[in-house]
Formats: sequence, C-alpha cells, structure tokens
Amino acid sequence: MILVTGASGTLGRTLVPTLTRRGADVRALSRRPRGGSGPGGPGSFEWVVGDLAGGAGLDEAVDGIDVIVHAASNTRGQGKGDTDAVWRLLEAAKRGGRRPHLVYISIVGVDRIPFGYYRVKHEVEQAIEASGLPHTIQRTTQWFQLLDTFLTLATKSPVVPVPAAPFQPLDAAEAAVRLADLAGGEPLGRAEDMGGPELLDAGEIAQAYVRATGKRRLLVPLRVPGKAGRAFRAGAHTCPESRQGKSTWAEYLAGKYGA
Repeated sequence: MILVTGASGTLGRTLVPTLTRRGADVRALSRRPRGGSGPGGPGSFEWVVGDLAGGAGLDEAVDGIDVIVHAASNTRGQGKGDTDAVWRLLEAAKRGGRRPHLVYISIVGVDRIPFGYYRVKHEVEQAIEASGLPHTIQRTTQWFQLLDTFLTLATKSPVVPVPAAPFQPLDAAEAAVRLADLAGGEPLGRAEDMGGPELLDAGEIAQAYVRATGKRRLLVPLRVPGKAGRAFRAGAHTCPESRQGKSTWAEYLAGKYGA
C-alpha cells in the first residue's frame, strides 16, 4: 500500500497511474475531497483527505501504509511551510507503527545553491534523514513541464528576461517512473541524482519554446546577482555525469505544440 502526497500535482498526476499499472494499491492525499478512483490496471486507487499544513487526517491516511512517496511542495509559496509539513507527516507515520519507507523527490543542488526554495527542500531532506524512518531521497534536475509553465507566464510580456545559466531539463513522466521504481525497492538513503539527457543554455531553452509556440518575443539576457546567481551560472543544479533521462526538450515541445 502506497500513499502519495502531492497526488494532484505535476508529478503526482503521472505517478499515481504509473503505480497502479504496476499493481500497487495507492492512496492519493488531497486537502479537499475529490471524486474518481482506480486509474491504471490491476492496482486500486482512492483519494483520501488530509492536511499537511495542519495535520488533520494524516493518521488515517498513513494507517496500514508500507511506502510514502512525498511529492507535495508549496511551490507557489517558495516552499513556505514544507519543513513543518514533513515533520507532521513523519510523526504520523511513526505513530502508525509500521515504519514505512519514505521516498522524497528533491532537486539537484539544494545543498549548494543559497536560494530560498532550495534551502527549504534541503531542510526537508535533513528532517527525513533525522527521522529514523527508512527513506530514499531522489534529486532531479528541472522538469520540462515546469519550464513550460514558467515560459508560458514569462512570454505574456513582449520582453522576456533569460537568466545566464545552463539547465539539464527532464521529463516529469520519467521522474515518475524512477519514483515508482524506488517505491518498489529497498531504501537507498540518497539515490543517484537524475538529470535529463542534454545540457542547454537557458537562452536555447527559451528560443526553442518561442519557435515551437509561434510567439515573437524579445529575449534579454539576465545576470542573476549574488551567491545564488553564481551557483546557477556554475551549473550547481545540474548533474552532467548522470543523464538518465531519454526525452529531449525539442521532443517535448514537438509533442505538445506540434512543432
């Protein structure tokens, strides 16, 4: 039995059916009641209501659970409250008495880049490591889907600032497959970082996006200041030695925009 937090998010929407197709029984955690159940093959699937921010419903959500895949994160709030949320989840898991394997999705470079959201992700990693529960922490590089969302918003303006930094984009669907593998395996502690198949400059990523979408935008180089900017320019959020992803940014754009 696997509990997935963040089941309605970018990763969770792919992860849940990936798990059920493999025959896993899945509980998908949501703050609000949701309809629907059972996507995929022989595995079962149900929505359960629980609040990571306040703790309500978490004891019931973790009852009888063997594996927790923690994919929930307050991305809009730059991770605000995520550390408290994981402590509530961990304490609920301990009260359940089963010592479930906790699998956590994180980001490459969270321990090397002094950026607010990354600091919070690293704090969550440290909380999990200190919990005493069996765990696996999987760091990945930036997902195609999140870059797409960011560029969709940025290109509402005729002028788009583009940071001077390399990226190693990865398909969230491939990250979901990796998490499903980890959920079915033994705890690893820190798993090998997972990155996309190619290193691209942010300008190349933005140019490919505007070509694929047919938008005409002025792309303006932006130098991000400070220690975080230097770390991003140095590629601290990439892992060129671990190109586990197969799909390219161009393939993703072609599949979505037909270009």
